[in-house]
Amino acid sequence: MRKPHLLRRLAGERRGVAAAEFALWMVLFFITMLAALDIGSFSIERARLAQAMSGASIAAFKSRDAVNFTALPGYLRTASGVTGAGVLTVTVGCNGGVNNCVNTSRTCSCLTAAATLVPAGSCGAPCGSGASANSQSGYYMKMSASYPFRPALLPRGLLGNGVVSQSTTVRLQ
Repeated sequence: MRKPHLLRRLAGERRGVAAAEFALWMVLFFITMLAALDIGSFSIERARLAQAMSGASIAAFKSRDAVNFTALPGYLRTASGVTGAGVLTVTVGCNGGVNNCVNTSRTCSCLTAAATLVPAGSCGAPCGSGASANSQSGYYMKMSASYPFRPALLPRGLLGNGVVSQSTTVRLQ
């Protein structure tokens, strides 16, 4: 007979309720803050890489007749602030190729509406059908850079599959 009396007394007890509620709400708060930090960190990293990519493309365009193609990956690594050997993967290619950029004897291409490159007869000539409206053939350089991002809480699929990446195409001629 004593047990029902004890349970009734415990059910009416209010000491420690605030501490228990506080602990439950703090868990939810910290999970929310970790998720917000993941999203914020990913956005900052992507913006930093985009800024570095913009700087590299401007540098390439300014020296379009004598671009130092081998120095562009190092420039991107330095400007982006990504450290560690082999962390930032950079590819540079021209007219749809990879590691094939030259400063002399360039062959030109036309940029299509689907953002692909097709061979063209001569540089500066108008592009035919399927190309972007009123476009002329040119020598196009594409740079791509990416590196892994490791979120603290969120699944990688929610943040660009765990990869920070940027790419740009620059018309050099």
